[in-house]
Amino acid sequence: MDWSRIIIALVLPVLIWLLTFGILAAQMAFLLVFETRIASGIIDKKHLDYALATLTAALASQYDQHVAAPLISSFYPESLKEEVRGAALLVIGGLSVLHVGVAFHYSISHVTRFSGRSLLVFQQQVYEKDPTSVRLLWIRIFNLIGLTSMALVALAHVYVFTATLDFNKLDSLPIFVAYVAGLSIAGFTTFQARKLILHFPSNLVLVAKLNQIMAQNAKPRERQRSLSPRKSDQIGWARQELLHVSRMLERLARQEDAVSGHDVQHPIAAIYRAVADDIRLYWGSPKSLNGPLPGPLVTTLRATQGFIITGDATWRRHIVRRLSVFDEDGKPRPLATAPAGRNAIRVVRVSGRLIDLSLAWIQQRWSAIAIVIAAVAVILGVLDLETLIGLAT
Repeated sequence: MDWSRIIIALVLPVLIWLLTFGILAAQMAFLLVFETRIASGIIDKKHLDYALATLTAALASQYDQHVAAPLISSFYPESLKEEVRGAALLVIGGLSVLHVGVAFHYSISHVTRFSGRSLLVFQQQVYEKDPTSVRLLWIRIFNLIGLTSMALVALAHVYVFTATLDFNKLDSLPIFVAYVAGLSIAGFTTFQARKLILHFPSNLVLVAKLNQIMAQNAKPRERQRSLSPRKSDQIGWARQELLHVSRMLERLARQEDAVSGHDVQHPIAAIYRAVADDIRLYWGSPKSLNGPLPGPLVTTLRATQGFIITGDATWRRHIVRRLSVFDEDGKPRPLATAPAGRNAIRVVRVSGRLIDLSLAWIQQRWSAIAIVIAAVAVILGVLDLETLIGLAT
């Protein structure tokens, strides 16, 4: 058995995905600089930013022509390289123009109501308090979401490459199965990468998550029920997102504490922890089974978002007063709940549970998986019917 070819067949789809996603992530970095500079030049009349935006566009163009397109086409046969290179330039350029246009449009639009599929909505007070920060926030969040889309584009490129592949090279069943497994690993990696990006502990992700929760909460009750995985839990659609928000607030609190040192808790960290504590209290209470998110919690989420974006004292005082963040001596009050631990034992336990679930899923569907692989192998000529019947008997 040619193990070297089997390993190459297994790794190749994942390698193509990683390379494509890395190339597109670098392109997103160029777009972020360009969009923020051009917005600053047009809206804030900073003429130096025009020059920086022009320089960034020129660098991005050189990157596309001399780095991105040649690397993407390097996996293809010589007869297809030139065609793939032109197609790659066209796709990257088209995606970039579309992304810049949409990001710039929304960065100068005051979106204050959830309309249609719009999730990036900010309160009117936020626009009035700090419009420049809101414009930059719009662009950065849009680029963050765009990065998750680039993970899907990279996966699409893997399947485009597969469609152009000479299947005579997959001339044995182990090599074919290894390549199919590589495709599955690339797909799994894609969705895990998107989750990792959207769970990154930053203000951008937190603001986007808060908007997502409030957008879903603004929908009719019937629509909310349809989003919940269990009918007995009417806010099932929000539970996981609320838990993510509380964890991100805890992470941001630890970042704030790192500024003040180990001996003193930063007051902003105390505010973040109090909001996370309030979310966990609601999350685990029977009240969370009664219907949509309660008004006081939504108000707290809005105030938290406004405080994170602008740092305005009005929202800070609202949170401190409603959640009694500090006691009479000005010290942070004790929390009613504790954040979920993430020690090594918990990681091992969760990993074991995932392995058990994966094995159970495979055991329930192994016959269907085998049939699909065998059928595809027969269609592609990798496996003949006589051999298939022999294996079956």
